[in-house]
Amino acid sequence: MVVAEGPQGPCTSVLEGRVLLHEEVKPARGVSMFGALDGPTLRPGSVSLRCRPDRTEQGTMVRGAVLVFLWLAGAEMLREEQVERSGFCSWKCMKFVQMWPGSFCVALGPRFDCVIPESADSWTIHGLWPSNVMNCCSCWHLFPSDLMDLPKELAQHWPTFLNASSFQFWKEEWRKHGTCAGCMEALSSPSKYFGAALGLRTMYNVDGAFQRTGILPSCNHSYQLHTLQEALVPVLGKEHELQCVTDGQARQVLVQLKISLFSNFSAGCLEEGARDFSPYRPCENQRRVFYFPPNQKTPRDPCP
Repeated sequence: MVVAEGPQGPCTSVLEGRVLLHEEVKPARGVSMFGALDGPTLRPGSVSLRCRPDRTEQGTMVRGAVLVFLWLAGAEMLREEQVERSGFCSWKCMKFVQMWPGSFCVALGPRFDCVIPESADSWTIHGLWPSNVMNCCSCWHLFPSDLMDLPKELAQHWPTFLNASSFQFWKEEWRKHGTCAGCMEALSSPSKYFGAALGLRTMYNVDGAFQRTGILPSCNHSYQLHTLQEALVPVLGKEHELQCVTDGQARQVLVQLKISLFSNFSAGCLEEGARDFSPYRPCENQRRVFYFPPNQKTPRDPCP
């Protein structure tokens, strides 16, 4: 920035070749309205201000406000440049994660109050997670008004099973993952992000894939892992992962499904070294897999 004393106003400033300010902007000799013709070269985002002394209290307050404004403007420009250089939107793949309510509470810690509503009898959405990034923009908040067009669908297909409001769950998912997905035009707002996830649930319909092959929730019957995987291939492709937990009777229980997607939402994206944000682990091939039905009365032990 170049700052010069004008003939009448307190000061004139130019930041990154643009006039920013205040009161009266008149170029002094040797200064262009679009940049300095001579003088030292300053770093982008830096702020320098030189004004004529003002003995009045009002002048002091104005100068102070101008300094704060310029400092904030310079800091914001520098932050935007740093974000652009850091490339937090450069993720290649994203995970679409679905949860089975029948076994969500099985491995849940005792400090959580687990609640399975009567309506939770199908696979629900856990999240849509860009790979290897989280918490990309802490200032991009989610408000209830952002989801005014989606409340019924979200409540049904993206519920929380903890004794808390569903909006708090959505708010956390947006903060951790949605803000990172927002670099894509198709996901560039809360309504687009949550709406896309609802559409993906319909596209990658786990309930339908299992039902067509006779795989149904049961406390008594278990499945080979490859049987579950083969049932899903026509709908999800081969690049998906079934995740399990172990219950108090040492049974391996299906709890979650992750599908790796490209940015155009097609399945099959592979990315080496992708971080796993989930507390669950891949189901073990050598053990049979139980697919428990939801039990609203005893959700932590649905099949005693």
